Amino acid sequence: MREVRVPAAVFIIVLSLASLAGAFQYARFLTVADIEKVTGLKGVTPIPKSADADGDLNFGGKNGQVILSVTFLDASAYVGYKSSKEGFRSPLSGVGEEGFIGPAGDEPPFIVVFRKASYAVMLNTIPDGKTTRLSIKQLTELAKIIASRM
Repeated sequence: MREVRVPAAVFIIVLSLASLAGAFQYARFLTVADIEKVTGLKGVTPIPKSADADGDLNFGGKNGQVILSVTFLDASAYVGYKSSKEGFRSPLSGVGEEGFIGPAGDEPPFIVVFRKASYAVMLNTIPDGKTTRLSIKQLTELAKIIASRM
């Protein structure tokens, strides 16, 4: 039998294409223009999935830093997120069928999670000391845009 070897570059390309396919699937829910309008930031760009940007949709600012990651999961995942002692801070109304802000604790909130239709969606910005790169108000407005397109 002949052994078939796949070069590492081919494997990396396949993984990259799979990541892009996932981003393409969800891109209809949130655009760069939406983020720039809600936040007032200019020069926002989509960025590939990485250790710092682990959502299905990821966006960076002019300086290249991650400002937003959005993860889409099956709606059943919402119960697990909400029941997490570390994740749940307070309920959030007016977004999807139900939602909450997180995480719990003393750090500033930087996560909005909501459930609508067959999705649980998490919007996550990055804490910067005592502030965050996007505010909870901005995350909530972006979540409303996503929910309105579902």
